[in-house]
Amino acid sequence: MKTDFVLLGMRISIASRNRRRWLVALLYAGFGGLVIAWCSIYGQSFAGFLIFLAFAAVSRFMGGRTFEGGLIPPAESGDERERLRRNQAYYVAYKWWDLTLLPAMAAVGLKNNAFYPGWDPAVRVFVDRLPFGLLIGAGILYYTLPQSVLLWTEPDMEPEAQSPAA
Repeated sequence: MKTDFVLLGMRISIASRNRRRWLVALLYAGFGGLVIAWCSIYGQSFAGFLIFLAFAAVSRFMGGRTFEGGLIPPAESGDERERLRRNQAYYVAYKWWDLTLLPAMAAVGLKNNAFYPGWDPAVRVFVDRLPFGLLIGAGILYYTLPQSVLLWTEPDMEPEAQSPAA
């Protein structure tokens, strides 16, 4: 796992667990904001395009799966310890992932009740857009959660010792 990256010309170190956890929290907060923005301007293809670009950029940045050059090495690389950690992260990420689809199914159920036509128009618009936003969120979690689990749980990494100049 890489311990630093460059963002807008600044070198940022994520060797400490605390910094990696802040990074994961910021990434998911950004995704949450984008999904909320997309759902609030439902039907705008430009907003969907922005989410797709952000998702592609973060996927490339985090690495893992098939992307080389990200924070997490690709699934086929690494020593036995890294493969065991990666397998554990996939297990943890996907053990309960199917439960992320239940809120989307429940949101669809909100539309199929006898009281729906009598609700306030603003509430109906929210309920109409809610299942789609929850499915997008579940898709984002499906793709990024194993890498986030690795970033979140990996212990502090010590910088490599500098070899003395001979």
